[in-house]
Amino acid sequence: MHKKNHHFQGKAYEAIQNNLWGLLSRLEHRAEILTALSHNQRTNGYHESAEAYKRQAMESKKHAESIRKLLMDQR
Repeated sequence: MHKKNHHFQGKAYEAIQNNLWGLLSRLEHRAEILTALSHNQRTNGYHESAEAYKRQAMESKKHAESIRKLLMDQR
């Protein structure tokens, strides 16, 4: 079995990983909220605001996916 070579050991590595999982969760939650805001703004006729929220949601999803990939590659 191949053991991954981590630059960080023990508690430091675990702390970094826990922080990344927390960040992933917050980014996903942020994307959900921004998507809901976008939908609400579009429904109320505020298309420019809706697009701004949509772009921000997409960025949050993109960052979340990058962090998810990093975490999955560490397993």
